[in-house]
Amino acid sequence: MRRVFYSLFISLSFMSCLKDENITNFNPTNPLESLQWLKEKKENFERLMNSVKVEIIQFRYEDENVFLINDCIDCTDALTKVYNSFGDVICEFGGIAGVNTCTNFQEEAKLVGVIWRNYNQLIIDKERYDSTDTSNYTITSASVENNILTLEITSSGCSGDSWIMNLIDSEQILESFPIQRNLRLKFINEEACLAIVTREVKFNISKLRSAQYDEMILNLDQWNSPINYNY
Repeated sequence: MRRVFYSLFISLSFMSCLKDENITNFNPTNPLESLQWLKEKKENFERLMNSVKVEIIQFRYEDENVFLINDCIDCTDALTKVYNSFGDVICEFGGIAGVNTCTNFQEEAKLVGVIWRNYNQLIIDKERYDSTDTSNYTITSASVENNILTLEITSSGCSGDSWIMNLIDSEQILESFPIQRNLRLKFINEEACLAIVTREVKFNISKLRSAQYDEMILNLDQWNSPINYNY
């Protein structure tokens, strides 16, 4: 009997150690890199790149860092889950049954910030740049101010509310003067209506800056002229 209890104790201790390893290097300012389970979820969402909007939001709740993952924004029957730093589900909201397992979350949880979403993001990735189709929309205006690139996009649709748009950089700097970068808009539109819709979208492009220069030219596919970016 002692052997059984001893073996059980060792097994539980081992499982606890494995679990603790998941957050040993947890950095609350960079959870997507310091929490492996959260990084893997984000990478899975990135690989899908489908027509469903997804976001990960960090909160402080009951004296710990927690992560709300909504993997189907605006889906009426979707279930939103809140995870602790170990990757355990501690709260669930929504679904067909209107689940709410943390009734005090809205009042008690303190927003830290949106740490990832699959829309309105700048993505620096040559493979995605090369595979991006740019034939299903029109850019009607483009401007940069205070590191924000603002675009007006026109396409067919119902309202444009469900459009998913990401800015894809080719991951290359062209050594001219000023330097140049090539960009494409990844545009996903599943709206079945045939009305002509125009929507504005903004991208923070500060990650494109080069420390050696204070300006660059942005070559945006489907836009008729280079965009000057001074920083």
